[in-house]
Amino acid sequence: MESAPHTSLRCPAMAAPAPATTRPAPATAAPPPKAHTHTGPRQRRLLPALHRPPPPPDHRGTSLYDLPAELRVEIYKLALGSVQIHILPPNSSERNNPHGLVLTSRQVRNEVLPLIHNSCAIRIDITDFNFDGLLAFMARMPPDQEANLRKNTKLEIRLCTTTTPNVKKGEPCNSMQNSASLRKWLHVRADKYRPQPNWVYSGPVPDYKTAYEMRRRAKRMRIAGERMELVRMLKAIGVEVPGVPDVPESNDNMGTRSPQATSGANQ
Repeated sequence: MESAPHTSLRCPAMAAPAPATTRPAPATAAPPPKAHTHTGPRQRRLLPALHRPPPPPDHRGTSLYDLPAELRVEIYKLALGSVQIHILPPNSSERNNPHGLVLTSRQVRNEVLPLIHNSCAIRIDITDFNFDGLLAFMARMPPDQEANLRKNTKLEIRLCTTTTPNVKKGEPCNSMQNSASLRKWLHVRADKYRPQPNWVYSGPVPDYKTAYEMRRRAKRMRIAGERMELVRMLKAIGVEVPGVPDVPESNDNMGTRSPQATSGANQ
């Protein structure tokens, strides 16, 4: 017996599912290429140089301070060639006017003072042996300038004496009233450890009473340096002190000028 042909029955419900449609993946951007990293020293790109205008010219002129010190000293010497310094007593009514170079600046002052002390003519008038003005001048001077003053050969002390009329017997003369000031000056001049300038005494011959009192004072002095200084001072104004050795002519501490030479110079 022949078998009947097999026929397959398909049920619509059992049909195979249709294949699913897949969407293409979106295109992604390619990653940027990696920058080349330089491991060596970093090089800087050179730029063309900028054109800069030249600096403006300096119109400032040359001042005194731009000159060498040697030239400045020569200029100071020309300015101080005819300068004469007059030391005033403490109670003088005249006004003390310093030189203009001293008031310029501190640098000029420090450069001019040595020249003033070792080259300019310095004079002082001493009345009745009152040395207060000269002592004040020496006290104000810096210690380093005393050595410069010692080099000066134009230092003069003008001695003058006054007389009081109708002076009673036994009263001291005017010169003896300044004994303390004279004693201080003689003590300064007798100090051998201090630079002693070459002061030159001059002046007219004093009256008889003043000469007698000063001569007696010189004989009674015990300190040799002070006694010799007073004798040198009196000899310059024509007062001889008998019994005291003569002052040697070559003396570095002090010079003397005879009254005859002084009177001739004044004429």
